[in-house]
Amino acid sequence: MVVNHKLPLDSLLYCAAPMVGQSDLPFRLQTVRNGATSTWTQMYLASDLNSDRDMLDTLCKSLELGKAAPENIIPDKDSPLVGQAAPQIVQLAGNDVQQLVEASRKVAPFADAIDLNLGCPQRHAEQGHYGAYLLPKQNWPLLAEIVSGLAQAVDVPITTKIRLTVPKEQTQQLAVTLARAGSSLVTLHPRFASSVRRRKGLADLDQVVHVREALQAEGLLRSADQPCGDTAVVSNGNVRCWCDIVDNLASTGASGVMVGETLLENPALFHPSISEIDRVGTSPKDMALEYLDLRDRYDHFESPLKVAKQHLQSILGSIPYTTSTGPDNIAEHHRFAASMTHIIKSMQSDADLDQFRLQHLQ
Repeated sequence: MVVNHKLPLDSLLYCAAPMVGQSDLPFRLQTVRNGATSTWTQMYLASDLNSDRDMLDTLCKSLELGKAAPENIIPDKDSPLVGQAAPQIVQLAGNDVQQLVEASRKVAPFADAIDLNLGCPQRHAEQGHYGAYLLPKQNWPLLAEIVSGLAQAVDVPITTKIRLTVPKEQTQQLAVTLARAGSSLVTLHPRFASSVRRRKGLADLDQVVHVREALQAEGLLRSADQPCGDTAVVSNGNVRCWCDIVDNLASTGASGVMVGETLLENPALFHPSISEIDRVGTSPKDMALEYLDLRDRYDHFESPLKVAKQHLQSILGSIPYTTSTGPDNIAEHHRFAASMTHIIKSMQSDADLDQFRLQHLQ
């Protein structure tokens, strides 16, 4: 199948991953302000969007607000995309072609692309037979039918996010199958699915290389060297700091890197990509305050107290990765994180949150 709709290649360089309950509007905007070139919503079950009007309306409003938000404009003057809105990609999950097509038609007018989740490893995905539990080879005809159906149903790009198959050597064959069905992007998180230990061990980035090479061998790869190809590749995994992003791109040859939990801990992770003149403060306190300011600017939309506390916990209660911090500084980081965690968990209202901001972030 010819892929007619594609995201700009440059928009795939620094991707903010889909994260359940954490890919809210203020956070997505914050990542773009700090260097992300595209953002994913959290995963939505197609059946839920089709049956829950409030959920659908909230998602569509989030996308509308994001599209109009000045914070969603790519700020980097050195980027080919400077002054353009960062694409917002809606991630759907499910195993029923018609349900997925129906949901995609409802959100496509507001989204820049539709992503099919083939990587969720959690138990509810196993029970519902979606996400990573569609990766076994016997499901590939269904996956091809889903991707093809989505690509024909809407006028926005269709993308896919996958994990390693079992055996992992089949992963590249799956990527080719998805590309031929109409997937304009394959994002690979090269770990096996596990509902218990989702990030056990290092991600096998060599598999990203194998996927890229397989697509290239079939004449399907889209890259900076082959911009007219059908399917780009993004690498997801093993990112703890900016240097890891640079190394990931260099070692995999992917068109971009997607980051999830590390970006929650440091929303300024992509900040070094921004030209120096456009940079702002990026300390944990700066990031926490920036998130809360964006939350207020958009009237707490998609960010009730529970979500805000989770973001603050990630930003202020995590130990920053570094290769140079001495024992004394590490101990201080631990004390600070423990103190922030205790205070954040004790907050019961937005009034408590306002008090926290005044006492600890100003």
